[in-house]
Amino acid sequence: MTISTVPAISEADALIERRLCELATCDSASIWEAQDELSRAIAAAGMHFEGRAYPVCLRPLAIDCGLANHLSATAEAVIKLLDVAAELYCCNEDVQDLFPAYKHLRHWTTNLPKHRPVVRICRLDGLFGSDGYYKIIETNTEAPGGVIQNGLAAKIWTRIPNPLTHGLSFDVSKQPFAKDPNCFVRELVSGYYAATGSELRTAAVVNFRGRYTNEVDWMVNGLRDAGVKAVLLGASEMKRTPRGLVGPDGELIELVYNKLDPRDFIEDNEAGDYLDACAAQEVVSINPWISQWVLSDKAILAVLSDDRYSSNFNAEQIELIARHVPWTRLVREGVTTDPEQRRIELIGYIRKNKANLVLKPSNATRGEHVLVGRLTSSEVWEEHIGRAARNPYVVQEYVRPGEVTALHLPSRTIKKMAYGIDCYVFGGRLAGFQSRASLDPVMNVGRSGILLPIAID
Repeated sequence: MTISTVPAISEADALIERRLCELATCDSASIWEAQDELSRAIAAAGMHFEGRAYPVCLRPLAIDCGLANHLSATAEAVIKLLDVAAELYCCNEDVQDLFPAYKHLRHWTTNLPKHRPVVRICRLDGLFGSDGYYKIIETNTEAPGGVIQNGLAAKIWTRIPNPLTHGLSFDVSKQPFAKDPNCFVRELVSGYYAATGSELRTAAVVNFRGRYTNEVDWMVNGLRDAGVKAVLLGASEMKRTPRGLVGPDGELIELVYNKLDPRDFIEDNEAGDYLDACAAQEVVSINPWISQWVLSDKAILAVLSDDRYSSNFNAEQIELIARHVPWTRLVREGVTTDPEQRRIELIGYIRKNKANLVLKPSNATRGEHVLVGRLTSSEVWEEHIGRAARNPYVVQEYVRPGEVTALHLPSRTIKKMAYGIDCYVFGGRLAGFQSRASLDPVMNVGRSGILLPIAID
């Protein structure tokens, strides 16, 4: 599969950009009236972000069919790379060394399910590089947000009169989760059938200590609507028995989907029965523990982008990695190669190339402690190099985000913001897109970011 460069912005998006800038100057009231109508409709549909308003913007990011197909092909091919990486982790100690936080968890991570893809639900987050290629900067293979709500939000967005898109025609149905917001639940059901050859009867959406409950109600109710006896359970409420994993009422649980932070389990034995049952495949777990910890860790991009491991990938996959996976390394002393394949001493390279690099904790979420070199003072950068060398951090080549003008809902202002495009993949197939935009260079809804609907023209 040869994937060529593609433009990030369509003609329709350029028109929307001009309209928004003009209306912001001469008739901003009409924009905010439409935005408020959209926000009310989103709230009335029950969508929220952990109790706060779900920040869906009136301004879409418009892409053409060529770009949509390009992103789809790229995302689906990356899922196959993760299958290879998962198998490599299970048998290669050098690869395991890139994930020091999980070494004591290998008895839970290295028993891979037989069916593929290993990762059945994920969101690949990306930006467009200066070379025109889409770059995957995070894999989100644990419990990504927006798997149901973004499809619902896209459908609601199409129903709101919008001065920015007047006269333009967009097809929401080209995104499966917008055409059918139940496609997430259908993937859980079909994932169980792929693993067992049987019809799913019982399932649990699993939480831990009440954290990360967004979309849980949608998931449980969607499973029930599909004829599955579904419940929300805490990870410590389930017990391992000779019959299999059971809930507090003794009901056998056939499938589990985690809506939790897997880092909470790293040093915690409270949910040992649950962890053991999933690892032993006594219950179908979507996604399995290797996805929750290893494949979601940012160091997985170091496995893909380091030429030490390239012999494990075929020629087509090596080309895919070169174009779509930014140079990434686990931060530690020693010799490696730079983005041009020149041998370097890594710590010295990080110190000298601040403007072209980003430092990230390898297993943090929501942009926690991410440091963009060109926006960081030399003193702070130097301090973080030392911290990164002592803790699981990755260094990644900087990919400059594109910019769009959008309505920033938290501040009710219209401003230029950084944006990216994320790809949801269910069962190895593209399910839909989201675009996040932010005044902060680290884009995250948890850091006052907003969501732009993706409109395909």
